[in-house]
Amino acid sequence: MSGRVGDLSPAQHEALEKFKGNIKDILRQDMDDIFLLKWLRARNFNLAKAEEMLRLNQEFRKKLNVDNWKEEYKVPEVLTKYFTGGMFFWDKEGCPVWYDPIGLIDIKGLLKCVKIADVIKFKVLACEEIWKEFKAQSEKLGRPIEGLTLVVDFNQFGLKHISKQAMDLNIQILKMFEANYPETLKTALVIRAPRLFPVVYSMVRPFLSEDTKSKLYVCGSDWKETLLQKIDAHNLPTYFGGTATDPDGDPRCSSKILYGGTIPKSYYSLADESSVVGNLTTVTVEKGSSLTLEYDMLVPNCVLRWQFKSDGHDIKFGVYMKTRKQKGEELKEVVPCDKHNSHSVLVEGEVLCTEAGLYVVKFDNSYSWMTSKKVHYNIELIIPSKETFQEVKGASGQFNTDQSQDN
Repeated sequence: MSGRVGDLSPAQHEALEKFKGNIKDILRQDMDDIFLLKWLRARNFNLAKAEEMLRLNQEFRKKLNVDNWKEEYKVPEVLTKYFTGGMFFWDKEGCPVWYDPIGLIDIKGLLKCVKIADVIKFKVLACEEIWKEFKAQSEKLGRPIEGLTLVVDFNQFGLKHISKQAMDLNIQILKMFEANYPETLKTALVIRAPRLFPVVYSMVRPFLSEDTKSKLYVCGSDWKETLLQKIDAHNLPTYFGGTATDPDGDPRCSSKILYGGTIPKSYYSLADESSVVGNLTTVTVEKGSSLTLEYDMLVPNCVLRWQFKSDGHDIKFGVYMKTRKQKGEELKEVVPCDKHNSHSVLVEGEVLCTEAGLYVVKFDNSYSWMTSKKVHYNIELIIPSKETFQEVKGASGQFNTDQSQDN
């Protein structure tokens, strides 16, 4: 049995009634069976775990005063104009559809305008909007509507979107969603996935429930046809392969879906919130010399990511790949070895390693004949696991190979 209203086994029905008794001190009139069964299904009808999850959610809502946000919380303008995504009509089963052109978000600019807490609040409001749409559609159609079809467009998604700041923010959003809006997702359709997608998925995978993982589908080059199988053409924006437009003819339906874009600096109000992630290793690069670190990439399309700072002086930094030639080994430049003012600002970066092989990170102080440099660094290898590829159903291996999207 599915564990939904009208499709409960005797044991599930009994669990629902016990659940009501266990939470009677927080049970409200608006917490109907559809609502309560979401928490039970999210914890496989384990009463103790479902109760713990719901009570934590109620504490979360009370702490943030979610029920009064519509009246009391003023959303920063930059979020309403530049944070990608929006709900637009429904799929063929009457479930709302949310589109997120995630590759168009200016995440670095955004975090110079608002705090992470503001972004979380903004996403909570979006989730509240989705759950209200569930109720509205249920009343309209005369049957329960409980799931969201999510279309995630990775067009123009690149390395800048997997910086430490960006991924920390995305992981916090995922944690909030998984903990407080269970059984919301019906299906997640990923379109125009770049070569980076397995890396991205491997980074967020530990924070996804098994239920969420099972609903992910990566579309191939025929993604427009796939969307039309799920969504009627008149409800699908022309930009995504349908026939719907805004009243002014806009094929992207921008009145409902935000498409991000570069955020004007006039919105900037915060200092760069770059922060060190993980423990830093401290080394001294002697005057007139260099320090090299080797990392073995066993499979292609992995990511090498770094943070470093230095004490009092600048230093050069570059990344190379060792290649074998007839005359021996040579270093092929991957990231140019440039001078960085790492004594003034934390340096961060990442590179997509498109080939398997031995990569060399180099801190170069050969140009300084008078001064040794103390460097503090953190180097990460992000290598998708076998489980990553097994769980990414659909067009695995058919990722967009346009290198312009990897920048």
